[in-house]
Amino acid sequence: MAVETAAETGMFEVKAFIQVLSNRAFRRKLRNNVEAEEPETEAAGDAAEEEGGAAKPPRPPIVKLGDIMGILNKRAVEAAESERPVPDLRTGDIVEIKLEVPENRRRASIYKGIVISKQNAGIHTTIRIRRIIAGIGVEIVFPVYSPNIKEIKVVKHRKVRRARLYYLRDKLPRLSTFK
Repeated sequence: MAVETAAETGMFEVKAFIQVLSNRAFRRKLRNNVEAEEPETEAAGDAAEEEGGAAKPPRPPIVKLGDIMGILNKRAVEAAESERPVPDLRTGDIVEIKLEVPENRRRASIYKGIVISKQNAGIHTTIRIRRIIAGIGVEIVFPVYSPNIKEIKVVKHRKVRRARLYYLRDKLPRLSTFK
């Protein structure tokens, strides 16, 4: 069975990479490879031994699982941004999002609203959009790097002095309404 999209391929590689790194023998082999790739430190160690002491070679850096997850997260963000560039999104921006809705057939719907918050979490970064629809305030949380989002366009930057605009929920509807 062939893998269809690049996103699925990336996730498959990530899962396989994590599974391999959980193997203790593989981590030991990785440490030994890191030692072999650093000829500068070996040359410095040889010079210290010639001077008169049997100096210990420096310990190789330990590859920690948390570091690996950060590296994989950066790779996933870079892959998603190469597919679809993401504009600089800030709180207070008025944005237009084209979202592909999977129903019986795929159709694109456009959501326009003000960004009232942004949660930075690498590939799981989300923005909360607020819009007044039929006199009722509606908030929707969108994952920024979702493959269902086809386009994010910043219509206007509004100057705000807060990181979270939750106070708009209690204010007049005209503050969340725009043309």
